[in-house]
Parts: sequence; structure tokens; C-alpha cells
Amino acid sequence: MRRKCLDDQDCPVACTMQVVGEWWSILIVRDCLRGLTRFDQFQKNLAISPNMLARRLQTLVDAGLLERRQYRQHPPRYEYLLTERGRDFRIVIAAMYDWGLRNFGDPVQQLRQGSADDYLQERIQEQNEET
Repeated sequence: MRRKCLDDQDCPVACTMQVVGEWWSILIVRDCLRGLTRFDQFQKNLAISPNMLARRLQTLVDAGLLERRQYRQHPPRYEYLLTERGRDFRIVIAAMYDWGLRNFGDPVQQLRQGSADDYLQERIQEQNEET
């Protein structure tokens, strides 16, 4: 199925969907917020094909949500870091997390999990402790 281009829409929601409307993109940004930065980390965590991951990362770089930075010369290796625009997307991820927890989560789990901000901060802290 071919996607419709939303460039001609004069709507912030349509513009956002043009960039991150594909579900892999949202999960990649979520993982970046949790501290993942490298191709192999995304691939392992998401079980995504290398071709799809490469396309999604390039889309996010082109849209200014991620910055691609080389961390090794031979062989060349890159990491993907959130830009300010990408970090701003945190509020969208947090809202999705809270909505999902309220609508699909176990009430006991909701009490244990806390808010999306708590969840994201715990994941970032865990990632920092590992490095």
C-alpha cells in the first residue's frame, strides 16, 4: 500500500505524521530516549530488519530528530543521537506511554510503573549505569 504524502496539509498533526507516522520511527525515538544510540542496539532491541532500520534512521536524521555521528574510523561506525527536536518528542512518547498504560495496562502495574516520565528516567538511569 502506498502512503499519501502529507506535505500539502496545513496541519501540525499531519506534518508530525509525515516524519514519525511509521511505527518503527516512534519506537526508535523511544529507544533513543532510553539511551540506545547504535545501529546494532536498535536492531537487537526491536528485531527490525537492517534495511528497514537504515531507512527509518535516515528519515529521522533528515527530519532533524537524530544526528548521525561517527564513533569509529575503521571500519566506519556511527551512532544516532537525539537532537533538541528529537528530545522534544519525549512528550509525545510519554503521552503514548501513559495512554497505553491506562487503556491496556494492568491497574496493579500502573501503580508500580508510575508515570511515563518516571519510566523514561529509570531507563535512562539504567543505561547510564551500564556505560
